[in-house]
Amino acid sequence: MQPGIHLKDYPVLFVDDEEMALISLSELYDREFTIHTAKSGKEAIEVLRAHPEIAVIISDQRMPQMSGVEFLAQAKKMVPEAVRMLLTAYTEMEMVIKAINEGNIYRYITKPCNVSDLRFAILQGIEHYHLIKERDRLYAEKIETLKRVARTNRLTAIGTLAAGMAHEINNPMVAIYTFLQMLPQKLKEPQLDKEYLEKFYSLSIREAERIQTLIRKLLDFSKGGDQDALSLKEADINLILQEVVVLLKLEARKKETEIDLHSASDLPLAKIDSEKIRQVFLNLIINAIHATDAGRITLTSSFHQDDQGQGTIQISVGDTGIGISEENLEKLFNPFFTTKETQGTGLGLMICHHIIDQHRGMIDVQSKLGKGTTMTVQIPVDPTTYERRRIVRQNEP
Repeated sequence: MQPGIHLKDYPVLFVDDEEMALISLSELYDREFTIHTAKSGKEAIEVLRAHPEIAVIISDQRMPQMSGVEFLAQAKKMVPEAVRMLLTAYTEMEMVIKAINEGNIYRYITKPCNVSDLRFAILQGIEHYHLIKERDRLYAEKIETLKRVARTNRLTAIGTLAAGMAHEINNPMVAIYTFLQMLPQKLKEPQLDKEYLEKFYSLSIREAERIQTLIRKLLDFSKGGDQDALSLKEADINLILQEVVVLLKLEARKKETEIDLHSASDLPLAKIDSEKIRQVFLNLIINAIHATDAGRITLTSSFHQDDQGQGTIQISVGDTGIGISEENLEKLFNPFFTTKETQGTGLGLMICHHIIDQHRGMIDVQSKLGKGTTMTVQIPVDPTTYERRRIVRQNEP
């Protein structure tokens, strides 16, 4: 028995059509456990409605109107976490095996059973129930942690974008400011220079729209990406890549690095969460920029289809940077592991892995120290119908 389990906190329901049997069971176990009883499957269902916290259900098989197996099948729908056990004779083993295989009962207890064996079964059921609840609690905590680190990662990426966009916005502002400075003088001239006014007015409008587009894209990155549930809609992955490149090309130029984008013309629309996939591309390209000085980053998209007709889209982000050692490759997707010292949080690739996993895809890395790194993302065209076990890396035979 796990330490710290208070048995009274895990109610037990006995179901038997023999009232004397229920009285005996209550007297035997009431001091140690919280006991509920019911004389039929129908009555037991009412007990479960009133007490959904019941942890262990032990039902006799032979009961009028509703058998134990039939009742436990309904109980599974009402309280799926409850541990369900069946009291039965050896003559009914074929039916018991079928119920176990269908997942309707956790185990069976043969009749007649002695007091210590039944007590052990109850303890085993409570421990199993406790472990299920603990697993669910830890999973919920994991999801909350992933949401928090996703928000942190997103803010870090937005900070990088904002720093570059300040310069990106400044360029069009110079043209607009120059036009506005000269405008009063031009308006005082006896002969209006319509050609000049039309030319610089059109230029100012274009530059203002350029600023608006940049700000809108930054806002797109800042919203909605930290929710764990996917919002799948058909989207153009090539277009998302182009948008990310526009936002990061200045950051790359600061390190005298060029970004080349090779987009496949036959790429179909994919059912993806655009904001999350955009965040993946953003993280991967930022990592490539940080790793590369006076080099080149190459982005490539391609479409693949297996012999079952399942389509995947592959995106590779290759750089000519410093590369990653074999020792660090194994740790790359671990939380808080980073090779960038003070630059990184160690969260980006973990979030990327989680997002791609949600899309039933895969993310792979190939790297040679001093030569560069290639990150490859493979995403099903439709994650809702894709069988992940069929994913094969494109560089495998």
